Amino acid sequence: MKHRTQGFTLLEVLVVLSLLGVLLTLVAAGLTGANRALGKAERFSTRLDEVRSTQNFLRTAIGQALPLAAGAEGPASAPVFEGHAHSLRFYAPLMPWLGGGLYRYSVSLAAGHRLQVNLERLSDQRLLPAQDEPQVLLHQVSSLAFSYRGISPQGVATDWLDHWPWPGRLPVSVRIDVQLAGPVPWPQQSIDLRLDLSSEARTL
Repeated sequence: MKHRTQGFTLLEVLVVLSLLGVLLTLVAAGLTGANRALGKAERFSTRLDEVRSTQNFLRTAIGQALPLAAGAEGPASAPVFEGHAHSLRFYAPLMPWLGGGLYRYSVSLAAGHRLQVNLERLSDQRLLPAQDEPQVLLHQVSSLAFSYRGISPQGVATDWLDHWPWPGRLPVSVRIDVQLAGPVPWPQQSIDLRLDLSSEARTL
């Protein structure tokens, strides 16, 4: 008696191949989703680090603001602290790990939704023109708002103001509100100046 060799029919092979195709599709979709989630997490982490670094930079710089006016006869003709709703200018030392020295900082929101700072060095009682382009602190900034609180010339404590009306004096605190594009928020930042600035500024 002859024995017929057992095997798979064509239909069975097609069914197995179809199942393998479905499984491979599911595995590929899972890997793609995992890669996307990992990339999204990495971008979120990078963006969060950028926001924290920017806040640390501003906290250090503004916190060290000095009552100085360079290259003028007095504070009335050379403001030592210009605080507006969307821009800020003050004198402070540059962080040692960035080179040190005394600079005038100008912080503003530039075209292209960039938060930037312009640095002008003080040397021999003169304000030197900026040698470099403004430094971008943070991209994708939708809006920027500064507010200020301090002591008036009459010795009265102010509430938060969207404009600092006494350019010859430093405020006590600066608050920074920023709206960012994307999922990473900017926690409202309030910075206390380290000096007691109830006195008028002095001129370099």
